[in-house]
Amino acid sequence: MSSTTAISLVEQRQSLRRRLQAQRQVIAQQLGPESGMHGSYPRSRTMRFLTQQPALTIRLLVGLATLLMTK
Repeated sequence: MSSTTAISLVEQRQSLRRRLQAQRQVIAQQLGPESGMHGSYPRSRTMRFLTQQPALTIRLLVGLATLLMTK
């Protein structure tokens, strides 16, 4: 591989990286700010409920276990 080919490949790679970054910025602007529930992890409403309400989650699980054991 000659040095001119190597330089050309490096320039092509840098150009592609710039174009991809520009596309990502355009997409991020089009999507706008993160929506719903602060856009945080976890995204599932069920998982958010379970992780943010641990006492209620435990009570529900105990109630379900009790219900299953009595039948």
